[in-house]
Amino acid sequence: MLHIDSWIRFILTEVYAVVLMFLIFRRPMTEDRKNVPMKILLVMLALYLGQLFYVLLTPTYFFRRFAFSTERVNLVPFRALKEWLKNPASFFGAVALFMPIGFFEVLLHPEFSRKKQVGFSAATAAVLSLFIEFAQCFNYRVPDIDDIILNTIGAVLGALLCILIQKTRFPQTRIGRVLMPRLPRSWRGHMLLNRFCVILIASIEIVLFTVNYIVTIPKPTVRENMAATVETAAPAGTEEPEATAEPTAEPTSEPTAGPTEEPAEAEPTAAPDVTAEPTAEPTEEPTPEPTQAPRVYHTDGVALEARNVLLVRLAGEGGSEQVIYAVDSADPIYPASTLKMLTALTTLDIAQPEETVRVGVEIYIPPYDAAKAGLEYGMTLTVRDLLESLLLPSGADAAYALGVYCGRKLAGNDHMDPLSAVGTFIDAVNRKAEEIGAVHTTAVNVVGLDDRNQLTTAEDILKIAKVFLANPVLAEICHLPTAQITSGEGRSVFLSNTNKMLHEDSEYYNSAIAGVKTGTTSRAGNCLVSFFTIGGEQYICIVMHSSYYGKFTDTQRLYDICAEAAAQ
Repeated sequence: MLHIDSWIRFILTEVYAVVLMFLIFRRPMTEDRKNVPMKILLVMLALYLGQLFYVLLTPTYFFRRFAFSTERVNLVPFRALKEWLKNPASFFGAVALFMPIGFFEVLLHPEFSRKKQVGFSAATAAVLSLFIEFAQCFNYRVPDIDDIILNTIGAVLGALLCILIQKTRFPQTRIGRVLMPRLPRSWRGHMLLNRFCVILIASIEIVLFTVNYIVTIPKPTVRENMAATVETAAPAGTEEPEATAEPTAEPTSEPTAGPTEEPAEAEPTAAPDVTAEPTAEPTEEPTPEPTQAPRVYHTDGVALEARNVLLVRLAGEGGSEQVIYAVDSADPIYPASTLKMLTALTTLDIAQPEETVRVGVEIYIPPYDAAKAGLEYGMTLTVRDLLESLLLPSGADAAYALGVYCGRKLAGNDHMDPLSAVGTFIDAVNRKAEEIGAVHTTAVNVVGLDDRNQLTTAEDILKIAKVFLANPVLAEICHLPTAQITSGEGRSVFLSNTNKMLHEDSEYYNSAIAGVKTGTTSRAGNCLVSFFTIGGEQYICIVMHSSYYGKFTDTQRLYDICAEAAAQ
């Protein structure tokens, strides 16, 4: 967006609304110059509608250059009733925000019957809300039929409240005469109010579309190629096999000395075997032998809710990786928020944990129903703070803050618009997936929101999780049950891990579980990637498309299988 402070944009919007109000009502205002309370009422209405459209239509959320999309539109009514306990502020806020509409409608239409006043309030609110929801099809807020329903209910409640107050003696008081003035007969033309609302909302939308279209015109950017880091890392890994080959060459020279020293022995061939075993095999046997290779994992008849499962014993020193239990682990699936592991890994390829980031308007891009950490615009946080906000409460706001910061850093452009910066970062995320070997994983967004082009497999998630846990910063963060971050301005945010198996007060608590990441979307179901150690052996358990509680009970059942095998 344009580099203008939000409060300046807000003032400009309010001034425009007041000026437009006077232009629309100029005739009745000039004819009745003594009715000051009525003019005050109209100014209040203009300020209210200006603020309403500023907040909901917004120069804050970003339009996508006329890219109309209904992909995330919610047409299922009353879904908000099932989720209002999770976000009561959003639920009641949608109702309260439109209550003044009903209040003003009753005051401005005293000639209508009470039923008509209420009905007209509901119709006005519904039309205004429909305009707003339509505009949101062009930006990254989620158009929702529940918003229209709740806004209409709010207007009806506002109208009923105004009618109830009018039946009391309050309108006859001095304050009541100012706040609830009677409309003169010369002003009674409801089309004036409708005309004002339509012109105001249409003109604001046109300005926003125009400004966004100009500001978001693609500009040439230089994207950093991360392939160079992959190439420099590869030679280091190729030198290790040469070092391991030397110890195997030494035992071959020693056995040649064995036969020359003991020619009189009846079995010269047995002596080299005896001397070779203590030198070569003591280093190899301790690792495979503990080894739970002999362990027996009883997976027959395992009943899980998850559709895709992968339980793997990680390779110990000198050992090999063992798949203990798998169900459709190679099938393409939606990753949900397990994709945030890849987001975190890519972030640390680009930025250091101690770098500071100023949170911008990108935190408003995720849909309202996405999990958020509770970050606020203008907060100054470290990259580590944002990683904790990303991984513990699975904050989509933190994901976009990191995406924009890293995308701008890759492009070398601190003023790159947020959507382009996120796109640059997503390209880096996909390169990181290739580097890891997760060739069946494709990222489309930084959060893990359902998209038919954003897929992975349980086997790819295993590869990502192993690299994720190899990073000490990420391994430490994902094991935290709670955390608290504080911005440079002194604002604190409490973070709670969505993995209930890490919380001691939870019935699903398991002290052996260390992370890693949960995930939930409608298409991916409930997911959990976990890591635990039993008897010196390390395991990664991946449970995808389960139920909310099923992801914990499924993981516990697979943990019990490993524990039973270790106890034998």
